[in-house]
Amino acid sequence: MRKTIDDETGSTVSYEEVAFRRVSPPSDDNSLVVQQKPAPKPTPDVLYVLQHVSLGGKVIESRESDVPFKEIPDYGARDGESTAKRDVEPVLEIVTKISAYTGGSRTVHYRRMPPPRPPPVFDDDDDYVSYDSDSSDDDVPGKLTVERTRMIIHSPHLINALRATVAYYPNINLLGDTVKIDAPYRAVVHHRDALTKYKFHQPAHHSSEYARTTAEHIDVLLNFIEKTVGESIRKEEERYARSTPVATFENYWMALKPGEIVYVNNEDVWQPLIVSSLSQETTSSGHRRQWMVACWLLEMGNSKMVRKMVQYKLPSWPGEQVIHSLDVMPARFYPDAPEKMLEKQIKLGKLYWELLQRPTYMEYDGLLVQSASSRAGPAFREPSGYMTGRVICDAEGFNRFAMHSPENRHHRSRRPAGLPPGQGPPPEQDHLPHFLPRCGCKACADSKDQEEQGTYAVFDNVYPTKSAAPTSDLFYIACIKVIPAFLLGERHWGHLNLEHLKPVVTDREAFKYLVLDDEIKLTVKALIGKFATTDSGRVSPWGNDFVKNKGEGRIFLLHGAPGVGKTCTAECVAELTNRPLISLTSGDLSVNSHAVENNLSYFLELGQRFGALVLLDEADVYLERRRAKDIARNGLVSVFLRALEYYRGVLFLTTNRVQAFDAAFTSRIHVALHYKNLTDLDRERIWANNFERLDRDSSGRVRVAAAARDYAWESRDVRLLRWNGREIRNALQTALALAESDAAEGGSERITVTDKHLRAVVKMSRGFRDYLRSGNVYDGESELDAEEEDEDIYSD
Repeated sequence: MRKTIDDETGSTVSYEEVAFRRVSPPSDDNSLVVQQKPAPKPTPDVLYVLQHVSLGGKVIESRESDVPFKEIPDYGARDGESTAKRDVEPVLEIVTKISAYTGGSRTVHYRRMPPPRPPPVFDDDDDYVSYDSDSSDDDVPGKLTVERTRMIIHSPHLINALRATVAYYPNINLLGDTVKIDAPYRAVVHHRDALTKYKFHQPAHHSSEYARTTAEHIDVLLNFIEKTVGESIRKEEERYARSTPVATFENYWMALKPGEIVYVNNEDVWQPLIVSSLSQETTSSGHRRQWMVACWLLEMGNSKMVRKMVQYKLPSWPGEQVIHSLDVMPARFYPDAPEKMLEKQIKLGKLYWELLQRPTYMEYDGLLVQSASSRAGPAFREPSGYMTGRVICDAEGFNRFAMHSPENRHHRSRRPAGLPPGQGPPPEQDHLPHFLPRCGCKACADSKDQEEQGTYAVFDNVYPTKSAAPTSDLFYIACIKVIPAFLLGERHWGHLNLEHLKPVVTDREAFKYLVLDDEIKLTVKALIGKFATTDSGRVSPWGNDFVKNKGEGRIFLLHGAPGVGKTCTAECVAELTNRPLISLTSGDLSVNSHAVENNLSYFLELGQRFGALVLLDEADVYLERRRAKDIARNGLVSVFLRALEYYRGVLFLTTNRVQAFDAAFTSRIHVALHYKNLTDLDRERIWANNFERLDRDSSGRVRVAAAARDYAWESRDVRLLRWNGREIRNALQTALALAESDAAEGGSERITVTDKHLRAVVKMSRGFRDYLRSGNVYDGESELDAEEEDEDIYSD
């Protein structure tokens, strides 16, 4: 069609539009021929877009290309085509944003590429690569910087393929019309094998055309990944395949796919974690980079299992690093039999589940886990170090009682708890998918196929005391391998490594070795028989068998001289009945009436919960007769009387000053047993019992010579000392220590306690007694003030 210039006078086309049209040379008839607009260029499968952005993040120029940009074009250059509205979107759009720092309020653009960075400089006291700040060009005006490269997936076929293959990948949204993934495209790299499998095994609901298009678009995606990061992926995988696997810092993300099981070692506890997400950040110094690995585990909440989010820092390292030396190590790279390690974690997870059912009586031999205190709050104080003894594993009880214990009640702080080494602030909770991934196309959505529950469905709403035991091994792997427990010997709450727990083995023969009058032994055995439990692990709380809220238990008063077996009686009864023993002193309860009421109620409630025997040793201060002029002591006694009135368990009180008892205690005490002073025959039996138990407990490794036995039984020096039961036990322990020292010096594994060792102990004891009788003191001791002199540190 031809148009003359005159014909354009009536046109509504703007002057600018006419001016930019391409026209042919004038024809013979002096008219202009308008060229037809060329057909639009077909949209490529992969479209590359380069965007210049201002300091505020606004796109000020955008260019497109069918091929990757080999270098960064300057602002205003003619490399590539200006972005225009597209009728057909590409399968993939790769958008790279670049910016230039100006040092002012406007952007400056340079025609040349930025100069290369200076070579790396290693700091003397650091093991990572940094750059010399003096030569850094980070703040040079006009320096072009690649801010981000992002893949935008437009293909609905490809998006549905990802929905069908990606089961758990927080921070990636697959529900929109497009999917955006930043370089180096971790989500795609982690699922490239699954996408390849899906390409050949698509749902039966797909039509042949839809399946073909899906396969083609998967090829487009995987080919792009191969061209961009394929070589670095293969090199990293080759590092993983070595006999001693190593990794580079830049590509360690490949081993940390969300859902991957990893190990961290915290205070000798190998704790499995499930990876949630990964991010890279720069430290506050601005030079050192680090990975922030967000993970989660399962632990007991108030009444149900909850996911606890944790975050670990992985500082950068130069070159290659052995994977099992890193703070966060994938389970498949565990250096010594990774399959057996996983089996061990499943076994420990099942033990954790069992211990959550109710309080459990156990023995522990290992390090206490100190850093676990952050779970209880910023003010929680707990013992640390190595511990051997009996414990009550009780996660629910820890949540209820730990912060109300005497050592924590008066030491609460508002300061936040410090994070354990290597940990960052906890990340936000992610979302666990309930169902398996599935294609989101219309054909699959319209099908009547039921959605299948996914791996994490069993993690929801699990109540240990009500729910059935989970069948998923992953559930037990993810369980925390540390459990809160009440430490009976320390009377404190602490955290234990599950690996060091073992069942309680009670000493049923302990009562046999107790040297008492036969009448007392028969009485005690008869009275406590009904309280025995057949299960040595599970505790049996004291029940409500009598009048509600009144004293349903039994209170035993054991009185007599020191060392005649009062405390030992309570210990032997605990062994005989398979019950825990909470042994208290005035130091645990305080002597302030208000504190005594709180502390005594706290320990008696624990005794009720654990079905434990409670022993209050040397209870004289709480049982003494009230006086009109001593209001403080009267309040103390009244508090103690009230607590005994409503106690529902078995309580042992020991004293050697029964004559000073308040009369009101008489009606509260069910059984009062008097322990007579030891005779020489009693001491001989105590020596014999101790020798026998030493031989039994050492499995024959320790031998007591016949001369030592004769010396203990027949020596006049020993008889004159008139040792009580506790002193005889202490003397034998000291002699054993001397014998162990001699055996070590002689290189012998067999330890023999001889009369020489006992004579040395007798000599030391006699010398100390003679010194006390002489009345002589050192100069320093004579200057004790009156208050210290009033204290009877050797109170009988």
